[in-house]
Amino acid sequence: MSSDLTPNQQLLLWHLGLRGGKALRKEVVYNEIAKDSKNLERRGLLTVGKDGRSHTYELKDGGWDELTKRGSVLPKGKKAPSRDRAILQLLLEALHSHAAKQSVGIGEFLKPVSRTVEPSGIRQRIRRAFFEIAGNPPQDSVRLSALRAKLNDVPRQELNETLLTMMSAGEINLMNLDNPRDIKAEEASALHAGNRRYHVIWIER
Repeated sequence: MSSDLTPNQQLLLWHLGLRGGKALRKEVVYNEIAKDSKNLERRGLLTVGKDGRSHTYELKDGGWDELTKRGSVLPKGKKAPSRDRAILQLLLEALHSHAAKQSVGIGEFLKPVSRTVEPSGIRQRIRRAFFEIAGNPPQDSVRLSALRAKLNDVPRQELNETLLTMMSAGEINLMNLDNPRDIKAEEASALHAGNRRYHVIWIER
């Protein structure tokens, strides 16, 4: 899974991610930041706000998810990249390779954890959110994007781990989609477990 962002857009997302997801414009400013931030905001990857007189940039869930994709911060064209960018690209590739072996995305362990939720509490909330979306009795399976939106205060990695634990225990079923268009739409919300990708959840009543 590769990102289609420009090198400067990649660099802005990484800069914000490494600052905890939020920064003042003066802390991340560069020549094309206005154009790039507008594009990223339109794509739902970050929000642009104000803190007093200063502009602020903050990563949204889509921005954190984007960090799980392989991309390049190296400028395109014949011009040789700066030494700093070349070193950073090597570091990002090493991090992606390590994260893939752990079945997590880089954005998942960079994203600050706002609070800790007990696993049993997450289980109950997953079940409640599923039936709120699917109905009771459920009319259909639920896409993980909808489930994540309902439980957006639960750290992504904790939610993923709980879903996999529940599947192993036979409490839920996780399944993948078949339609390429649906798969692409759910790409950012998919649960990665080794070579498997899960897009939807089903729970028996």
